[in-house]
Amino acid sequence: MFEWIALGITVIILVLLIIKKPFWLVPLLAVALALEISTTWYPSLGIDLGTDQSIVGKLLGMLSLAKLIGIALILAAFSRLLLIEDMKRKLSAVFSAPLTIILMIFVILGAASIVYSFDTGTTVVASIRLLALFAIFLSIALFMDKKHALVPFQAVHLTAMALAPLSFYEGFTGNLIWQSEQLLGDTMKVNATFVDPNIFARFIILGIVANFVLQLYTRDKSTGLLYMAGLAILIAQLALISVLSGILTLIVILIATLIFLPNRKAVLWVLGLGGLCGAMVLIVRPDLWEGMLLLTQNFGVQEIIALFQNHPIFGTGLGTSSLSNISVVIIGTELGILGLIVLAVLWLILFGGLYSLYSLGNNQISIFNNYFNEYYVGVGYFLWALTVFISSQSGGVFFEDPILWLSCACLVMLRFTREYNTTLESF
Repeated sequence: MFEWIALGITVIILVLLIIKKPFWLVPLLAVALALEISTTWYPSLGIDLGTDQSIVGKLLGMLSLAKLIGIALILAAFSRLLLIEDMKRKLSAVFSAPLTIILMIFVILGAASIVYSFDTGTTVVASIRLLALFAIFLSIALFMDKKHALVPFQAVHLTAMALAPLSFYEGFTGNLIWQSEQLLGDTMKVNATFVDPNIFARFIILGIVANFVLQLYTRDKSTGLLYMAGLAILIAQLALISVLSGILTLIVILIATLIFLPNRKAVLWVLGLGGLCGAMVLIVRPDLWEGMLLLTQNFGVQEIIALFQNHPIFGTGLGTSSLSNISVVIIGTELGILGLIVLAVLWLILFGGLYSLYSLGNNQISIFNNYFNEYYVGVGYFLWALTVFISSQSGGVFFEDPILWLSCACLVMLRFTREYNTTLESF
């Protein structure tokens, strides 16, 4: 009974947001991605409507707040496309972006793999999910604008900070609030509101990136000090989670931040504090050393060999891979060389877009505009996408992650904000 009441209340709130304040569905989605525990709040429609093997059951599965917000975003955006002419012009601008085109090609490639898939039902489900993520991407790009470019960073940063008391409670008491039957083993791993501690660690790193970006827009010293203190709290949470993927991802992201952003003091602060916490974790958790060695020795070599020997061009079909948990290997296995080419082009476009933002800001920086600030925002979303990519090489997904699509949508928004300022100012 409680689950249906919670679902009804959520639907009412989302309907109101769809009608009155659709933009706020974007940061709310970012927050909801941290609330995987919300699957316990709602009835499981997948079980009611079909067995685990049915396509309907696989699609619906267990309802979550993020899934409901995603549906609301799509409904809000596409209903306005029917009524507002400017929205149609804005959609045209979104579709003209190279980033949109390459993502659309990946969706089409995944859907086309239904024809030759080793498991047609699984590929159909994976293709529909990918199409839904693309629709969410379009919806976010339609609702985002330059004035609100920092809001997703603020949402993720505040959420990551809000999870700190729960992380400290679980870390110091050893009591997990949920999923304890799956996570409790020889070594406890803090998971807070997440199913997987690895995904929790990744979200904390997203919060660290958001902190770096927000600091660049802070002029007040006391606020800057609060952000620095926030970094210490986020690093402490990451140390309590103690997962290998989080440590490796953070190292890569900090190096990238040193290259792309100017606030090196904050990054060096994290490197120092993170190095100290990391050393303590490795002393307490020597099994992480074994994990590092295993990762370097088994980086998908056998899977890659099998890929190019058996299905080098088209792969085995979207969603069919069971050989590896490394996202690059999964993409290659499922969509072959074509999938890997799309992945490579995606990163070329992301780097090219970042260079474009930097060049524009570097040529026109002055106290009278904020073009250079657009570059900082762009770096933030680029680092979010990079965080998802790096963490997905040790047990995650890349193209199936909503944060990737949110980041790409915001990068597209930065591109056409410069070209369509007059149009966008009306929203």
